[in-house]
Amino acid sequence: MINQKEYVLNLLNASESLENLLGKSGQIASAYPNEVKTFPLVVFEDSNQSDAEFCDNLPNATNCTVRIHIFTKVAGSKYPTTTAIALVVHDIFRRDYWACTANTETNDVDDSVRHRIMDFTRPFLSE
Repeated sequence: MINQKEYVLNLLNASESLENLLGKSGQIASAYPNEVKTFPLVVFEDSNQSDAEFCDNLPNATNCTVRIHIFTKVAGSKYPTTTAIALVVHDIFRRDYWACTANTETNDVDDSVRHRIMDFTRPFLSE
């Protein structure tokens, strides 16, 4: 089993391209806020960590799934689009051998807020 939250946070924080899009630090959160007040914002959640690749009834790997939420506002060119941020996030995860299993824009209560959800999965072999 790995510390998935720390792993994903380090992966996202290491990207200069994502930092350039999001602006100042603190735009990446590891917990879903009660109310989104910071834009743009990338939130990630551990969706699953399950044992896999069994040998002699013991797991040799962990399947990890992470859900990414991207929030931005529609305000001219002040904020990047969810699509622009999603392309960078997708590239970050693909370079680290994660598979994208879902990528969708959702309707938000506030018409000026855009919300995209992406799911990524990857097996990690035990050492």
